[in-house]
Amino acid sequence: MTAHRLIVVPYELGRLRDGVGRGPERLLEAGAEAALAASGGPVRTELVEIDASWNATGVGEVDACFELIRRVAEQVRAAVAAGEFPVVLSGSCFAGVGVVAGLGEADPGVVWFDAHSDFNSPETSIEGYFDGMGLAVLTGGAWQGMLGTVPGARPVREDAVVLAGARSFDPPEVARLEASSVTHLRPAELGRLAGAVRAVSPAPTGVYLHVDLDVLDLAEAHVNVYGAAGGPTGGELCDLVSEALRECPVRAVSLTAYDPGFDAEGRVPPIALELLRRLGR
Repeated sequence: MTAHRLIVVPYELGRLRDGVGRGPERLLEAGAEAALAASGGPVRTELVEIDASWNATGVGEVDACFELIRRVAEQVRAAVAAGEFPVVLSGSCFAGVGVVAGLGEADPGVVWFDAHSDFNSPETSIEGYFDGMGLAVLTGGAWQGMLGTVPGARPVREDAVVLAGARSFDPPEVARLEASSVTHLRPAELGRLAGAVRAVSPAPTGVYLHVDLDVLDLAEAHVNVYGAAGGPTGGELCDLVSEALRECPVRAVSLTAYDPGFDAEGRVPPIALELLRRLGR
């Protein structure tokens, strides 16, 4: 039986319990711990918070984001040392940078489910939204000076990344993505996921599985303000995650970007809980 560490990061950027920052604890209320425990293993839950002074000084929101990245990395590193499988519930996707740093894999790979590529840099971003840059940070294309402040962090090879389901982009981001070595599977190509994972060479020593819940089709669930049509259904996403778990050595999983304020019918939590149950199968 696998022991899990459930790492809860209730932030949108540096803002506590705002927007998507309300999602992690909503999933806790819906039964995230019980879903993980369904396999019979113990679940340890840890809350990641930073001092409120980060939002009351002149340091800036990106500084607060990198402090959260460092805290996530510490929690993941501690989970690995304790023999626990890290599962992260985060508002913002940039937490994935901390997950990979904390895992400390010799040659990491990434499967990144998202309606967006999160591949902007400050030079290409139209809105300047830091959480639209997480995969660029992770692969060495943005904010590398700041990344150097995160113990254990180093860029992931672009050709070790499979971006799955992305379909909504800033125009400059498209050019950046097309010039990269990232494998991009559009929604109609998600059936090729297993083959794309197997094609990564050299094979990763361990894989981080990132699930931004807005990869779901907008008609299936309105996950956040950035929801987009054309994605997978909940059942399809669960099956794809199960496939990724079978096909590659997954070392950690994140569920991100759920804003309950856009989900009046409560469609997202049942899908998220089923994803968590799949981790123990």
